[in-house]
Amino acid sequence: MHAIEKIDLALGTVQRDASQPVSWHALETPFEGLTTDNCALSQLETKRGSVAVTFDGVAYPSPLIVPAIAHPLESGKMHFLAAPYAPDTYELFDAREFCAFAKECFTAAGLDNGVSFVSTLFSGSRMILSRELPEAGFEDAHGHKVKTYINLLNSVNKAWPLFANVSEIRTVCFNTATANLMQGGASVPHRPEALRAWVANFPQLLADAILTHKGSANDYLMMSEIPMTMGEAQAFFVALVGTSKLSTRAFNVATESLLAEFNRPALGTYGKSAADAYNAVTRHFTHNGSAEANAEGGTSDTRKREAKEMLLSDSLAETLEKGRKSLADYLAK
Repeated sequence: MHAIEKIDLALGTVQRDASQPVSWHALETPFEGLTTDNCALSQLETKRGSVAVTFDGVAYPSPLIVPAIAHPLESGKMHFLAAPYAPDTYELFDAREFCAFAKECFTAAGLDNGVSFVSTLFSGSRMILSRELPEAGFEDAHGHKVKTYINLLNSVNKAWPLFANVSEIRTVCFNTATANLMQGGASVPHRPEALRAWVANFPQLLADAILTHKGSANDYLMMSEIPMTMGEAQAFFVALVGTSKLSTRAFNVATESLLAEFNRPALGTYGKSAADAYNAVTRHFTHNGSAEANAEGGTSDTRKREAKEMLLSDSLAETLEKGRKSLADYLAK
């Protein structure tokens, strides 16, 4: 689920720096030298409309505010981004403020304001921004480069807090955003004093996030040192998604979807190691599961956690043998 809708595309806010690889959904527009200043998201103007409440045909002014943008598909109309809210209970943080805030954070950490990917989601109500951190990237045991990103999320409908994390997942859609939320990070309320404190502390927040990310990177490096053939990967996928009696659906997921993801060099899998198997599982279940499935404890989240545990376990050989047996039994039917 990418949650990039017709309004998002019409706004032109779905953009990728031209130096970055195409996303899995390929809905974005490439842009040379994409930054927090020149991205379309930074130009998106959000209006704060006042609300009147009508009783018995008489309209009464209220303190409620409703955020809206000019409708990109219907001239002369407004597109409402969220339900009315009371300004004393919630402070709106819109697209322009989000981009300016990202720039402030990057500057505080000694980074330029370059951006790898940026987009609105759900017809403008949420926004994502991802920036590669070349200094935090690493190479696996086969010399393949693994990129690292800082991801920022925000919403104008209270669905997300202002959130940031560091991971190898570039946020390009709703499910990759959910995956990053589940990996953990830091969030801040939309209050001026809290935002100022966040910017001031951002260099340390970033350093801590990169340090935490190195733990995940170490797991990845360990998996990259475990060789895995195409046949072994197939057996692993069968063991992961199957039961004692392999169903046709589980067989198709394992031998078609997951096995295809195991060797896709353009997307960072090379068909050589346990790390490639883990990436295949992560990509498949992230992009094919619902938001609920990718949330903590959901079925997709559980599958990804199980895959890492199984691949790093001392009993991986037994897991592969179990998968081979299930596959043989299924094919013998």
